[in-house]
Amino acid sequence: MKKYFYIPMIICSLSGLAQNIQQISEADIQGIRILSDYSFVAGKMNDYLSSSSDLFLEYGLQKIFVNEYLVGNDQVTLEVYIMGNAPSAFGIYSLSISHCDQMNLFGSFSCISLYHVAAVHGSFFIYASNKTGTQSGQDLCQQLVKLIIDKNPQEIWYAPALTQSAKAAPFTNTLRYYKGPLGLKRGFPVWSDMFENLSFHMYTMNISTPDYTGILARITFPDERSLDSFIMKSSPSTMGTSEKLVQTSTGFYRSWYKINETKILLMECTSPETDIKDFLPAMPDYKWLAEE
Repeated sequence: MKKYFYIPMIICSLSGLAQNIQQISEADIQGIRILSDYSFVAGKMNDYLSSSSDLFLEYGLQKIFVNEYLVGNDQVTLEVYIMGNAPSAFGIYSLSISHCDQMNLFGSFSCISLYHVAAVHGSFFIYASNKTGTQSGQDLCQQLVKLIIDKNPQEIWYAPALTQSAKAAPFTNTLRYYKGPLGLKRGFPVWSDMFENLSFHMYTMNISTPDYTGILARITFPDERSLDSFIMKSSPSTMGTSEKLVQTSTGFYRSWYKINETKILLMECTSPETDIKDFLPAMPDYKWLAEE
């Protein structure tokens, strides 16, 4: 009998709509002062996000909590974004980070740099920033993020099965999640035309080996007609079978694998020898098919 083992990559999921959270008080950290305390709900988010508001709304942003804290000479701004669900929180996180000195200290997805700490916790996207760039400023950022996580426990949500593939797992830190055209234009604009006028949500991973580089995507559409429309747009010529590699006008090789009527894997890479089926996760079909 085959047994399937799942990598314990988890994000926590939050049920319900936008709600208040258990915030950090001056009793939680010795010597801390709360300099400001704001929250923004629908209709008022433009006041804080400005030009980024449409992107956050595409990912289902429901409420923002913004606090400024001071300990000694270190001042930190803590932002907690309440998104529609855990994948959406991860999606905003994945588009918000770049250089990380340390990753995944706080759960499966977090990023620490000299000036910032970002983390995903359920439908929370948590972002702490300090102005000094000192070690004490970074430590305060980490302490505040951990307190928000500890004060607001969430249910477990598992990362997509795409990350369980033995060939894809080494590239999990490149995972991104897209829910619409604005996120795609920001994160991977060269694919925007393929998704024009289509509803979708998509996970992508950047693949890099000594032999080739590429991008692997798991895409879900609302119906079979949308999936067929996408295949017509994304295929540079008629493909006899889904796994057949076809060279695009940019010189990359593209292939797709149909999981079911609304879901596919798509791969674009530099090598004509790559087999997309090698990236299928070794897990029961019902689990792979039912996954959102």
